[in-house]
Parts: sequence; structure tokens; C-alpha cells
Amino acid sequence: MNIPQLSIKNYQFTLTAFAFLLVMGIASFFSMPRREDPALDIPNVLVIAVYPGANPEDVESQVVDILEESVNELDDLKEVQTTIRDGVAIMEIEFNFGVDPDEKFDEVQRQVNQSRNEMPEGLYQLDVKKMSTNTVTIMQIGLVSDTADYGLLQSEAERLKREIEKVGGVRKVDVEAYPEQEVRIALNPVLMSEMGISPDDVERAIQSNNANIPGGAVKVSHKLFNVKTSGQYTSLDQIRNTVVGAYQGRIIYLKNIASVFFDFEDERWLARYNGERTVFINVQQKDGYNIYSVTDPIKEKLSRANLAGDIRLAYIFDQSEGVTERVAGFLGNLVQGILLVGVIIFLVLGLRSASLVMLAIPFSILIGLWVVDQFGFALQQMSIAGLVVALGLLVDNSIAILENIERYLTQGYSREQAAIEGTQQLIAPIASATLTTILAFIPIVMMPDTTGAFIKALPTTVIATLAASFIVAVTLTPYLASRILKEGNNGTTRKTTPLFRMLKRFVEGPYRRALEWALRHKPLTISMAVLSLVGALALFPLVGVAFFPKAEKPQFRITVQLPNGSNLDATDEAVQYVESVIDTIPDIRYYAANIGHGNPRIYYNVASENYSNTFGEVYVVLKEYDIDRFYELLGQLREAFAAYPNARIDVREFVQGPPSEAPVAIKINGTDLDKLQAYAREVENIVRSVDGTVNVDNPIRNNSTDIYFRVNRDKAMMLGVPTHVVDKTIRSFVNGTVIGKFRDKDAEDYNIAMRFDYDEQFRLDDFSRISVQSVSGRFIPLKHLTDVEFAEAPSRITHLDSERTATVLADLQKGFTLDEVVADIDRQLQQMDWEDGYSYVYKGDLESRNESFGGMGIASMMALLLILGVLIIQFKSFSQPLIIFTALPLAIIGSILALLATGINFSFTAFVGLTSLIGIAINNSIVLVDFANVMRREGAGVLEAAQQAGEVRFIPIVMTTLTTILGLLPLTLMGGSLWAPMGWTIIGGLLTSTTFVLLLVPILYVLFTKEDTGAIKA
Repeated sequence: MNIPQLSIKNYQFTLTAFAFLLVMGIASFFSMPRREDPALDIPNVLVIAVYPGANPEDVESQVVDILEESVNELDDLKEVQTTIRDGVAIMEIEFNFGVDPDEKFDEVQRQVNQSRNEMPEGLYQLDVKKMSTNTVTIMQIGLVSDTADYGLLQSEAERLKREIEKVGGVRKVDVEAYPEQEVRIALNPVLMSEMGISPDDVERAIQSNNANIPGGAVKVSHKLFNVKTSGQYTSLDQIRNTVVGAYQGRIIYLKNIASVFFDFEDERWLARYNGERTVFINVQQKDGYNIYSVTDPIKEKLSRANLAGDIRLAYIFDQSEGVTERVAGFLGNLVQGILLVGVIIFLVLGLRSASLVMLAIPFSILIGLWVVDQFGFALQQMSIAGLVVALGLLVDNSIAILENIERYLTQGYSREQAAIEGTQQLIAPIASATLTTILAFIPIVMMPDTTGAFIKALPTTVIATLAASFIVAVTLTPYLASRILKEGNNGTTRKTTPLFRMLKRFVEGPYRRALEWALRHKPLTISMAVLSLVGALALFPLVGVAFFPKAEKPQFRITVQLPNGSNLDATDEAVQYVESVIDTIPDIRYYAANIGHGNPRIYYNVASENYSNTFGEVYVVLKEYDIDRFYELLGQLREAFAAYPNARIDVREFVQGPPSEAPVAIKINGTDLDKLQAYAREVENIVRSVDGTVNVDNPIRNNSTDIYFRVNRDKAMMLGVPTHVVDKTIRSFVNGTVIGKFRDKDAEDYNIAMRFDYDEQFRLDDFSRISVQSVSGRFIPLKHLTDVEFAEAPSRITHLDSERTATVLADLQKGFTLDEVVADIDRQLQQMDWEDGYSYVYKGDLESRNESFGGMGIASMMALLLILGVLIIQFKSFSQPLIIFTALPLAIIGSILALLATGINFSFTAFVGLTSLIGIAINNSIVLVDFANVMRREGAGVLEAAQQAGEVRFIPIVMTTLTTILGLLPLTLMGGSLWAPMGWTIIGGLLTSTTFVLLLVPILYVLFTKEDTGAIKA
């Protein structure tokens, strides 16, 4: 099939088809969802259990063991990690990548629901949540006031929440960081004991009087009447006048033994914005929506909101600002790359030809965007980076086609015939070259892990754009050439640009002499190339290996961790100290402090810390990002906070890449908690002693101190008091028990909480006022049945796949690589005396990197084999594809030298660049070998064919190399630490492979091609 002839003869259809594709591409560009980072729909599920008042061992035995046993029945499990603290257990369930996340979420939900009946009665919360970047908060809004109470702040926040929920694209709105109001029943234990009323009596009385049981319907004559019963409580007076028992012949009302009033629950999460009290409104976005179509209407609604008193709005986090900055930056890099590519093409080809080549860029990019949009990808850093990578490659096809068309024009062909013949002649080699480049990216798309999903949009965009560029080159470009290019007379030399003539002189002078010298000194030239490769590989350890770089945002987190057993007031004091330090720094724009909870999840790979009295977090936003000043400031803060005596205060940066526990994560396995703690302390000391570690964390470093009630079981049994009655009574008086719901006239629901009536601080002496009821109805003072003592208990228990573990975490200081730090740590760990049954394993970035690099290694091998198969089919030879493949080790030389010269580690994106080079670098070799074969078919000898191939294809090879390098240069220089490794890997690899290929491939062609085989058959 003569594709260019069809496109030219049926130009009306050609123009209509491309007009359609252009419109669809433009529509996709404006309608594609904008995101800052890729959406990761990973098959991970989070189970959160809250059991107030229980220590970690109780939570482990009564909750976690049951849940883990149930969850372990599921298929496709990869790992189950559980963290157990006072009153809280968080279980992270990771499934093998590639399974349906929704299906696995439903399976976990089903298993958890089946386990509920085995859970203790006091379990406050048991939630199952899906882990996905789509559940990241896109807007964190604060209602700020130092004078308004929580009731007013909550009321205003709920009003705004209802308005925000009306906006299309809003998935969920949460109002957080405030204590809920409740109906408090404050029991007087002394009066209860005197009147013979137990907590169970009060609970039964409240629940029986608060029931809303439909009375049914009765038929009277021809009418049907619904029967209404007394129903639920409608006022606090009704609760106060509830009959709870009788004493000395008199009815005892609840008000006789307790106070009933509205109050706030115990504070569990406090928040401040720049030091002022605040309540958060957190907004999540639905999938498939443009972030601006969600945030802009929200901002418009909030701008019209009239808030009560002195309450004001503060936008703490707005992802649309980051999207604007990120997308604008990448699009700027794309435009700059287009301009650089355009300049070199104009300088070499001239105005007419360059104009036709440049037309391929917007058409290919817009068609590629349309395809990417159909696959469901958003316009985010990965997809735009894919466009930048493809930019320098997509013009190669059009350049080759136009050069061949102009060659036919100089031979006297008409414009139309030259366009048809010139394009048809190159369709097969161009298709092969495009296919080999695409095949290098296809395995990256197929990487079966989280990292592959994170970067998937980049290779998909490259593949779509390159395929579009091939279609443009063989259809639209020949049609436009048949209308725009000038016809020439037979034998005339076409007019060239000064730069082209200069390159031609270089080819006929220095390059010809260098090639002739190389052909005369084949062993020496090959030895130089091999020694260069060996030398570069020897230098690779100096480059260093990393996983993903820092996020380079004008934001960071300060986490505050107090010793276990500390209360919320102590944590608040430490956070206030952090705030006092921050207030003195002029670089800071604003900050949001959280006490008792982590800041809401605003970054895709950082989960929010759940409720903990000993944890605080301050989210800090700077006025601007200057990398030198940023790290100087972080160093100053770390130095200042290191001197604080009562808490561990860490300064943490945001990091790119899939979620990871920490760069350094060491899991210690064993069964005995005391031994695990001892090993963890020893490992922690080792990690702290190694240069390059920072924010070293050992969660089980210290035990907590608990109050233990030792029940005298014999005495309790003799007096007729079951042990569970003692436990339940203590829990009711201390922690309180929710025994029902109260609905006011505005249909707002409040918990009815029954607890002991004490002042602001609970004192140990208060236990002496508590009595328990025996089976005979007598009340026996608690102190007669129990001994109270203080004892140490584990502060935290962690499980890995249902086995107890201890974890030591650490971040890396700037300038240190993961491998050198882990090597120093591991050398010392191997010298420790490990008992049988106790061992350690590395998790975190090291495990993720090994998995990802292993996936990239497999992807690279797949790409090599696929490309080799295509080349064997194309050249019908084994030797010539191997000659072509020499470009790959030659490219490695430049990649290593470029990374070493720029001081950049070999990271995951550098590996992506290296895999991309497999398809990009060998195209130059293909061009040389293919042209040499053409010369031999025309009767030239092997040596002459090799020389002619090098000289004739020199300028096209240099041009395609320059367009690729110039297209990547803006992203490499200004795309930040995520993209610089990939850019320099490709740029350095292309420079050395192009240089060596132009000398080495002709030599290898001469060595491995037999002269006496005659002309190669077409």
C-alpha cells in the first residue's frame, strides 16, 4: 500500500482527519484533569481500630490478633504491617500489585465485619479505608479565631461544609480538629453507693427510656391511624428525670445521683494557624475532575461567606496552586524545548523545510495528548515530562522524509511525485526506527509494581506521541511538501543554509580524515572504546545510587514525639515551643500546628498520623523556595530543636516517589518484647553513630508507665463480685461509656456519655470513692478488692506478617547516598550477637528501590530482546543487529560521565533514561548500517559503503542527536532533582554514543561483513 500516495490523492480526507485529530487534541488539553502528581490506585487497605483506655498488649490480644487471623485468610497478600499504641491499632494491608483494589477493599471490609462480634465491647472505632492518592486532601481550609469557642467554630464549619458539598467533583468534606459536643452524665459514686444504684442500672434506664419503637397502625372505621409511642428524649430535663431505681421507698431520679449537661468530649486533636485556634475543613476530589473546576467554585462560595464574630478563613493548603506552578513549569520547559529544536532546524534546513518539520510538533503532541487522555491519564508532571522526552524524537521522522523528498526534487521529479517516492522509500526504515524506540518504552509501561504505576504516564505519553509523529510524517508531511517545496531542475544542487554548508565542510574535512585513520587503526580504535567503557564503569561507584529525590517544595513538616505516657497538655507545650521558634524566622509564610494528630494528608505519599496524645506536627510553608537557603534553614531548625529536653523534634522534607516508610528502615524480628526493645536500642545507637543519618526514630525506645489494678480474685469471688464487673466499673468511671444518642430540635445527634464526675484532673485518690456491686446487690468499695500499683508496659508493639517486630527508622542528610549509609550500618549490625529467633531485614527505600530497579532491569532486557527481534527481521542477519547494538555500551560511557560531572546520583528516573537510550541511541546505528547496505546493493565494496554511510548520514545523525538533546535541555536544567538524572543520562549517553558510533560502526561493519558475498539483495 502506497500510504503517501493515498494521503496526497485524497488530500481532502487527509486534511479532514488531521483537523479532527487536532480538535480532539485541543479539547483533551483543556479538559484533561490537572494534577500535581500521578494518581496511584494501589491495592493497599488501612484498618484502624480505636480502643480507648487499653494498653498495647490488650489491644494486641483482644483486637489485633483477631483481625490478623481473619485478614490472613485472603489471597494475594504481600505484606501486613500493624502498629499498636495505647488505645489504637493501625493495620496496613498490602496486596500484590495488579489485583483489583476495589475488590480487595471489599474483601477486607467483609473480613473485618465478620470479626466485629469477637471484639471487646469498649471498641470505639473500627474503620476500613482505601489507600489511594485520590483520597489526598486538595484543600485544607482553616476557620481561625482565638475568641470563638469550639461550638461556634464547628457550627460555622458545618455550614460551610454543606455549601462545599454542593460543588460538582467534591468527593468528601471533613470538619476536623475540634472536640465533639456530647451529653455528659457525670456520676457521683458516693451517692450511687449510698442509694444502691450501679452504673449498669443507669445504663439500662437510659437505654430503655430512649428507645424509639414504632407503635404500628390501627384501623378505625374507614381510616388508618399510626400509633406514636413516647419515643426518644427531646430535652435534657427528660434525661435528668429518668427513674434509675428506688431507695428507702423513694424513687431515685438520675438528677439525684448525677449531673446532666452539654460538654465537649476530651480533646484529642487540637489545631492552630499561626498560633491561633482553628478548625479544619478538608476537601477531597472525585476522580476524573479538573482540579480547577472544583477549587475555583469552592473559593467563590467561600468568598461570599459571612462568618460569625471574628472568625476568618485561611487557606492552609490549596493543591491547585501547586498544580498551576508544576504544570506551568513543565509546559514552559516544553515550549523552550520546541524553540531550541526549531532554531537548530531552521539553521540547518532553512525556512521552508524547517516550517514543515516544525508542524509535526504540535500535531504529534496534540494527537498524543488525545490518546493519553483516552487512557485516563491526567495532565501532570509525568505526562508532560513524557512530551518533553518525545519532543526531540518526534521530528526525526519528518526530517528524514523531507530530506529524501528534496533529494528527489533535485533529480527532476515533480513535487507530488517526489513527495510520494521520497516518502514511500523510507516508510519501512522509519517504521522500524520508530518501532525500536517505542519498544524501549513498552516494558516500562508494563512494570508490575507501585513505582511502575507512578511513572506509567511518561512512557505511555512517549509511545503515543512517537506513534503520532510517524503518522504525521508519512501522511501530512508529504502532502504539505507536495504543495510548499520548490521544484528543482535535474542535476541542480539545492540551496543550503550557512550552517549546513559548515557541517558539510566538517564532514569532508576533519570527519573524513578521522574516519580514514580509524579504519586504518581498527584494533586501536576498538581498544580505546572498550577502555573508555571499562573506565566509565569503574567510576560508577563514585556516582552513587539513589531512589527518588526530595520534592523541592517551599514546605516541610516538623514532627514532635513525646515519651510514652505523656498527655496532650505536655505535647501542646512542646508544639508551642516549636511555634515560638518558627515565629522568629522571617522566611516563613505561615504554619499550621496539630496536637494529638498529624496534619491532614495533603501529599500523596505521606499518610496522616492517627490520634496519639504524644504526637504533634507542624506544617510549615515558606515564602519562596531557594535550595541553598532551604537546607540552611532546615539545618538551623534541627540544631535548635536538638537542645529541647522533653521531646524528640524532627524536621522532615517531602520526598518524590511512591509511599515509603523511610529511606532507612530496619525491621528486627523476634517474639519477646523486652529482647526486641534491647535490640532496637542497640540498632538505634548504631544508626545514630553513622554519618549521613538524621531523624533517627525508635518508637519502642522507652516503655510507658501504667496504673495496674491487681484484683484479689479469691476475695472478689467470696464477696460475689465477678472480675469483669470490676473492669467495667473502672472503665465507666474513668474513660466513660457511650450509652446512647440524643437528638435535639435541630435534628443534631449527640452521644450520651456516662462517666465519673471529677475535676479537670483525675487524681489517684478518686479511686477510693468508687464501689462495685456484687451479685447480691451490695456495694463494696473498690479498694477492698484491688491493689493499685504503677508498672512499666510496652509503649508500642509492631507486627510484620503477624509476627512481632521492632523498627528503627532514619532519613538521609543531603549529600549522602542510601548505599553508603546502609553499608556502614550493616557492617556494625553483622558484628552484633543475635540470638536464635532474632534477625533483621531492611525495608523502606532500600527494599522499594531493589524491587523497582529489578523491574527496570527486566524491562530493559525485554526491550533489548524485542528490539533485537525487530532488527533481525529487518536486516535478515545476526551480525548486523549486534553491530547496531554497540551503541548501547557506548551510550553508558556518556551517561556515567554526565552524572559524575553534575554530581547527580543514579536514581530511578536515571534508570528510566538509560532504558530510553536503548531505543534512542541505536537509531543512529540503524541509519548507518541501513545506508551501507543500500550502497552495497548499488555495487559498492564493503569499505567504500562503510565510509559513504558515515559521511552521508553524518548530518542527519548529528541533527537528530541535537534535536533530542535540545528538547530535553530545559527539563534537565530546570525540571528539578527528579528529572535532572534522566535528562543527563540521555544527553550524556547520546553525546558519546553519537561520537563513537560515527567511527566505530563503520569499523565493525568492515570487520563483520564479508567482501565476497556480493551485493546485498534488496
